[in-house]
Amino acid sequence: MRASELIFAGVPGPDLDRASAALLAEHRPGGVVLLGRNFKTLEQLAKLTADLRRLLPEAILAIDAEGGRVDRMRDIVAAAPGAALLARRPPSLALQAGTWVAHALRLFDFDMDFAPVVDLDRGEVDNALDGRTFGATPEQVIPRARAFLRGLHAGGVGGCIKHFPGLGGAGADTHHHGAAIYLPAAELAHDLEPFAALARLAGAVMVGHAAYPAYDTSGRPATLSPAILGGLLRGRLAFDGLVVSDDLEMKALAEWGGIAERTAAAFAAGCDALLVCHRLEDLSEVIARLEEPGLDSRREEALARIAVYRERLATLGAARQQADRGGEAGHGDRLEEIRAALGEVRASAEAEA
Repeated sequence: MRASELIFAGVPGPDLDRASAALLAEHRPGGVVLLGRNFKTLEQLAKLTADLRRLLPEAILAIDAEGGRVDRMRDIVAAAPGAALLARRPPSLALQAGTWVAHALRLFDFDMDFAPVVDLDRGEVDNALDGRTFGATPEQVIPRARAFLRGLHAGGVGGCIKHFPGLGGAGADTHHHGAAIYLPAAELAHDLEPFAALARLAGAVMVGHAAYPAYDTSGRPATLSPAILGGLLRGRLAFDGLVVSDDLEMKALAEWGGIAERTAAAFAAGCDALLVCHRLEDLSEVIARLEEPGLDSRREEALARIAVYRERLATLGAARQQADRGGEAGHGDRLEEIRAALGEVRASAEAEA
């Protein structure tokens, strides 16, 4: 069993340089995550994803494409409406948005979108969720997030709901700071409702880095907490799909050791896919920690979940290819169709905002 398949790695720039290619070929991570630094032009992105496919044909190619503020494709294809805009419109518009976002991603051979956000808007302004939520209540969030997910699936892309168990109450941005949410369990139960409703449909749940004393008195962030991942997500919510860590290099985890220690702790706590998005040179140390003999059964369990999710992606992609065979539009024509459709969806959302 290859522990490297548990890793979703980032690449440093818009091109696959020789050193990065050598490290990826040596370690063969199970996934590759592209971030803003990897996007420059349409032609550059097409070459980068093609190079990655040639090097790592079995890897899951993933991206954050929520629309709005977190939309890596906005300057490459077209801007998609964000959740805050879609929150004011019927779920049918979120379905359209998810569908056309997926079509844009499939043009560049992406398999997986780390979206949608299903956190509740709790009025916090410094937690990096501004404009990224579908509303303040489960009744607002669930139907729109469900529609966006179904749109992604219809377009041939897998989704991943985030940030378990709900990041809306955080008062700080976990990219840069630690954060603890001190709400009582009875209040946090509202944040759990979208995950309970949508986890099975998504098949993948991303865990955030905030701490929740009501769930785990140790102060450990959710990503590193067996009480939250095992007791709450696997136990109470009975979720048996893929659990994905948020980027383990975020500053919220700084006090919990180096990247190898954090990764091992997240894995032991219950994360199956582990995001290491910045330093490829750390992969050797990270993988060595995950290969320790005492983790054999845990590796087998996590790799089985990744395999199931990969099968889901293959099914979605094959269904999309079959649907597309009816019209053999060229790549350029397809791009213009997607741009026009995303523009129409965005205009509809903005007109009613």
